[in-house]
Amino acid sequence: MIGPAVDLLCRYIRLDTSNPPGNEHLATAFFGQILKAEDINYRIYESKPGRTSIRAEIKGSGKKQPIIMLHHMDVIAANKDEWSFDPFGGEIIDGHICGRGALDTKSLGIMQLLALINMKKQQLAPDCDLVFLATADEESGADYGVEFLLREHPEDFREGLVLNEGSYVQSGVLKDRLIAMVSPGEKGPCWFRLKRKGVPGHGSTPHRHNPLERLTAALNRLMDSKRELIVTPITREYFRRMARAWDFLQPFIDDGKDETLIRLVRENGLLDIPNINAMLSNTISVNSIRSGHKVNVIPSYAEAEIDTRLLPGQHIDEWVKFIKGHLADDEIQLEFTMKGEGNASDYNTDSYRLIEKVLEEHYPGAIVTPYLMLGTTDSRYFREKGMLSYGFCPAVIPNEHMKSVHGIDEKIPVESMIKGTEVYWDIIRRLCRGGND
Repeated sequence: MIGPAVDLLCRYIRLDTSNPPGNEHLATAFFGQILKAEDINYRIYESKPGRTSIRAEIKGSGKKQPIIMLHHMDVIAANKDEWSFDPFGGEIIDGHICGRGALDTKSLGIMQLLALINMKKQQLAPDCDLVFLATADEESGADYGVEFLLREHPEDFREGLVLNEGSYVQSGVLKDRLIAMVSPGEKGPCWFRLKRKGVPGHGSTPHRHNPLERLTAALNRLMDSKRELIVTPITREYFRRMARAWDFLQPFIDDGKDETLIRLVRENGLLDIPNINAMLSNTISVNSIRSGHKVNVIPSYAEAEIDTRLLPGQHIDEWVKFIKGHLADDEIQLEFTMKGEGNASDYNTDSYRLIEKVLEEHYPGAIVTPYLMLGTTDSRYFREKGMLSYGFCPAVIPNEHMKSVHGIDEKIPVESMIKGTEVYWDIIRRLCRGGND
C-alpha cells in the first residue's frame, strides 16, 4: 500500500481544514469512505457541528496494550496571496507534494492510515489492538478534539502506546549525515494575556499614565530578564549523541557534567541558534499588543499576549512569580489563555528502542536521538493519563523546509513521503509483532 501514499496526501491536502473554523468533518468523511471500502470498523465523534474526530481499530490478541496512531486533521490558516502555489491545491510541483498540512500533520496521517490498511490486507495477527485516531482542534488547544474525547469517551482511550507527531528525519543540519529525532517529551505552553489600564487623554499632552507606554516598559523588563539554562534528561541525551558529529562536546562526554555542557554550548555559539536556546531554557515571546484607536488619543487600556514555554520539571506557580517579578508593575493583570507544564514519557522502553532500531536500519549512518519538542502537541493529554507517547515522522525533510510549518509554501518531497510510509509501516508491523520481523 505504499503506492497510494502520494495520491491520498494530495487529496487530503485539498480538504481545507483551516482552524478556525476547522471543518474537520470534511476529513472524517474522507477517512470514513476509505475505511468503509477496506471493511475496517470506525467511529466518528462530534464535539460540535462540523468538529469531528475519527477512530478506527483492528483488533489484536491483547498480549500487549493498544498502539494508538494519532494525528490532527486541522491546520493553520494560509493566506493564498503569500504563497507561490495554492495552499489547498494538493499539487505535485518539482518533486514535492505542496500545500498546507503537507508536514503538519497530514503526511503523518496518511502514513498511519496505510499502516492500518496494510495490517488488515496482510491478515497479520497483531499482539495488540491497532488504533488509527485522527482528531480535531489540535491547533487551537484541543477543546473540540483530544480533550473532548478523553473527557466524554474515556472508555475508548483507557490505555495504550501513543505514536503522535513530533520530530522528523532532518537533512541539512549536518553536512554528511541525517538526524533522526524521536520526541518522548515536550515543553509546556503557558500563554498569558496581560492587561493594563491607564488615564486617557489628548495625544498633544502626554503624561505618565499612558497604559501602552507602561505595558511596553514592563514587557521590555521581562524580555531583558536572564533565564537559567537547564539541562533536562532528554536534552542531555540529545547532546550526548550529537557529540558523534560535534567534536567540541568531547569534554562533556568525558565528565558528563551539565555545567560542562552549558559552557561548551555557550562558548561555541549554539545559544544563538533559537532551537538550541529553547531546548535549554524557558522561553518568552511577545506576539500581540493591542491598544488605542486613534493616533491623537492616549488610550485608556492596553493588552498584550505572550507565548511562554516551560521545560519539563519546571512548575507553573514558580514561573508566574518570575513573570510578575520582572514585569514589576502591580497594575498589570495577568491571566492564562493556555496552561500546561512540560511533560515527558520514559524512553528507556522496548518500544522506544525498537523505533530507534528501525530508523537506524532504514537510515544507515544517521544520528538517531531523542529530542525535546519545543511546541506543544496532543501527546500531553495522554501523558497526563499515564500513557506513553512518542512523537516522530520517519520522512526525510530538508532543514530549510521546516520554516514552512505554520509558515509559507509548506511541502514534502515525494520521495520522502514514499520512504516515510515504508518506514512507518515497518515500525508499526514490528511493534505489533513484539519486535519480530
